[in-house]
Amino acid sequence: MQKLTAFPRPAFPQAHSEPEEVLGNSIVLDLDQFPELQWISRYLVALHKLQAERDRLAQDIRAIEQEGDVFFDQWIEPYTKNKNGKQYTYHQLRWLTGEYKKSGQPKVKTKHLSHQQVGEVRAAIERGQQVKVLQEQQSLIDAQIVRLRQLVRSTGRRMQRLNQPSRAGRR
Repeated sequence: MQKLTAFPRPAFPQAHSEPEEVLGNSIVLDLDQFPELQWISRYLVALHKLQAERDRLAQDIRAIEQEGDVFFDQWIEPYTKNKNGKQYTYHQLRWLTGEYKKSGQPKVKTKHLSHQQVGEVRAAIERGQQVKVLQEQQSLIDAQIVRLRQLVRSTGRRMQRLNQPSRAGRR
């Protein structure tokens, strides 16, 4: 007999078997008596896996953000200057402001970096790229969760319509 419960269970059940306790409004169904509901257990497993993956990604994002600064949509550009016949290389941090010049070109802000700051800023840009990838994956998983819930809702509505008597012959 397969049972479905609507409350969490431990991943590894204990060796001794006790009768299930039902508290509050929890639901315990014997799925052998309701074969039309067999899909619920698969739905709950799939939903749990997706939510666990989403939570893992959120935890990874928080861990990356705790490592230090995170720069999105910023880049480092080297430039050279000639002084006294020698060529010196400098670095600047650049980013788009979201505004546009009268000519239609985007405005770019610039911050000159010391040689010590270049490594820190590169690491922050790399963290920003990692966070961006993880956020994209997280939004894809969120979309899958929404689609799965919509599918289940529509299945529930179809089951309700099938269980209701037809109104077509009542005119």
